Amino acid sequence: MRIGFNTKFRSILADLNRLSSEVNLTQLKIASGKNFFRPSDDPSSVVVSLNYKQGIFNIDKYQRAIEDALGVLRSQESTLGNVQDLIARAKVLAIQAANDIQNAQSRQAIANEIDGIISAILALANSQLGEKYIFAGKKTSGYSAGEKPFELIKESLPDGQIIERVIYNGSVEDLEVGYDEGLSIKLGRNGQKIFMDSGLFETLLALKRTLQDNNNVDYEKEQYEIQNFIDKLDNIYNCISAERGKIGSQISHLETKKNLYQDFKQTLETNLGNIESADLAELATKLQSLTIAYDAALRATAMVSDLSLAKYL
Repeated sequence: MRIGFNTKFRSILADLNRLSSEVNLTQLKIASGKNFFRPSDDPSSVVVSLNYKQGIFNIDKYQRAIEDALGVLRSQESTLGNVQDLIARAKVLAIQAANDIQNAQSRQAIANEIDGIISAILALANSQLGEKYIFAGKKTSGYSAGEKPFELIKESLPDGQIIERVIYNGSVEDLEVGYDEGLSIKLGRNGQKIFMDSGLFETLLALKRTLQDNNNVDYEKEQYEIQNFIDKLDNIYNCISAERGKIGSQISHLETKKNLYQDFKQTLETNLGNIESADLAELATKLQSLTIAYDAALRATAMVSDLSLAKYL
């Protein structure tokens, strides 16, 4: 079968255009350092690249969650350390108050300092990181104006006596954060467990009332009550210490996970760079071959064009 001149010429032009496109693409790869620009350039490499990018995206998401969680846990640990210092001071004051040389005036002064400790611990219990309360369980925000997770309220009895107590408005569910696929960790314990169930505010308020009453009628009973408060403060101090220990373990766990994520991310980024980065030496060799082929195709086209013109002269 005879192939016409037009068919041959169109075939040569098609090869010329293909070579021209490959030359341009190779030049772009060398200039940008990238191995592909469109999915069609290297479909299999594009799929692998997308998987690496998705992995890096997920790691970034989990790393942000871990950083937020570490911020909360470190704030909790530091705050509970301050609470322990105040409990220790309250114990010292209680021991001083148990001394029989204390008079009504000195006991009232001690009661006033205990009252200041109660206010300080209340403020610490209502600590915030940004705009979120750190000891309110899952209810870290969303309180009405003037409301806080912990509030001191005063109630008047029929005999005119005023009773103080602390109420908890937060959540009894512990705050959790997800830090991996299907994995989460508790951020400390909720305020009910730490401050209310331990009897911290109840003990300090009762100690303050006992000191203010200055019971001279039954001195032995007063001494027994104060000693009971001292024992309770010891137990509460130990409870807070145990919570700090748990928080420390959580911090250590998340920091380990954070370092593992960072190593894994670096590996993915290296692999992504390897698959997306162009091999410049290979591309330079390829460009040279394509350029030679392109020049040869140009000469062939010129020759065919000259022959065709000679036929029709």
